[in-house]
Amino acid sequence: MKTPELVNSAKPTVDIIVVTFNNGEIFHRCIKSLTRFTSEPFRLIIVNNGDDFRIEGYSNVVVIKNSKNLGWIGGINAGIKWCLENSASPFICFLNDDVQILEHDYGWLSKMLYAFQLDPKVGAVGPSSNAIMGYQSLSHVGLPPAIESTRLSGMCMLLRREVVNEIGLLDESLPGGDDLDYSMRLREAGYKLCICRRAFLLHHYATTGRRVHGEYWDSRDHTEAINTALIRKHGFKNWYCCVTDHLEGADGYDFQSPESKFALSEIAPFIGDGLVLDLGCGGAKIHPKTIGVDIRPSGNVGVGVNLDHPSVSDITAEVSDLAMLKDRSVDAICARHIVEHLIDIPKALKEWKRVLKPGGKLVIISPDYRHCEAISVDPSHVHALTAESLVSIINLVGGLNRSKYQRHLAAEVWGPYPTAAADQRWGRSPAS
Repeated sequence: MKTPELVNSAKPTVDIIVVTFNNGEIFHRCIKSLTRFTSEPFRLIIVNNGDDFRIEGYSNVVVIKNSKNLGWIGGINAGIKWCLENSASPFICFLNDDVQILEHDYGWLSKMLYAFQLDPKVGAVGPSSNAIMGYQSLSHVGLPPAIESTRLSGMCMLLRREVVNEIGLLDESLPGGDDLDYSMRLREAGYKLCICRRAFLLHHYATTGRRVHGEYWDSRDHTEAINTALIRKHGFKNWYCCVTDHLEGADGYDFQSPESKFALSEIAPFIGDGLVLDLGCGGAKIHPKTIGVDIRPSGNVGVGVNLDHPSVSDITAEVSDLAMLKDRSVDAICARHIVEHLIDIPKALKEWKRVLKPGGKLVIISPDYRHCEAISVDPSHVHALTAESLVSIINLVGGLNRSKYQRHLAAEVWGPYPTAAADQRWGRSPAS
């Protein structure tokens, strides 16, 4: 293959790191499309984790041959080290070898570089793509050409050189969660992440990952291992779930997600003879003895999150209007993934406080937008909340006092009129 004269003929603006592992035709397709349809001068850093291959007809190419397969993260890190030690290009780009640039996307890199001019705080830019989640997905139409994001996919991530030098290498203990980790480290350092919607790259999704790791790449064990590592490091998991995970069980649904286990543990002391509300229960209550409240009548299908599961509600009502319940009549309330859907959150909170008994418990679980693109994952969300903004809203209502907060669950536990006895019962320090 012959390199077009316009490519690599000038001083490179970008060092593009491509890691490959026995990817043969797919890898060569990536390189061919990269050289044919990239207008910006670049240097190609190929990190070879596998068999020997021949690179001919290309200029300004560096090949790093590893003695063993270091995985994608180890390969990218090898490329980063080379760039920081041997290059002065102002930008570094991570690019998967299963990415293909199409002819009509000729100016993809120039478009992404331009995004840095929009805000000096932008530290990294990503393109749109076909096989990707969040705002980078083509499924989201009508979005502006450039949009701030909470994370960027590692399939293509363009960064300022000085930012990479500051943030450092990728965490090799997080295969599968590396891009989220790096995105969070960038944001924690004060940088913004930008999606250039006008730049599109075709992605043949996880071709290398599945070859290296086999079935384990897509397994529940792999997912749980990565989520556990992310929770320990950042306090939340990869692609935080905006709908509750569940597994079918003998009693309808046995909730296994950490969020649901947490909520159940908090309301468990009230389950028995107590009155416990499960607001927005949908097709699965957190416990068979809870009273499910939902806008869908029992047995109804077709509205809400669990479209395939009939509603199991005991009370058909808006969660903000519990007129059928007396003041101070409810022992505990669980509001899982519901507040972000409500137009008027304070109105709902006032209603929930009204029906709660003194010493009762209100458990609120909601995604933190800093950890996930909650609105893009579920367009029915009308609020992008943080722990701090949720606290501010709750404080507007008054009479509810924080007792426990679990960041990685994006969960707040609240209760009216706490007492020293209640604090002792729950084994906690008095709320501050």
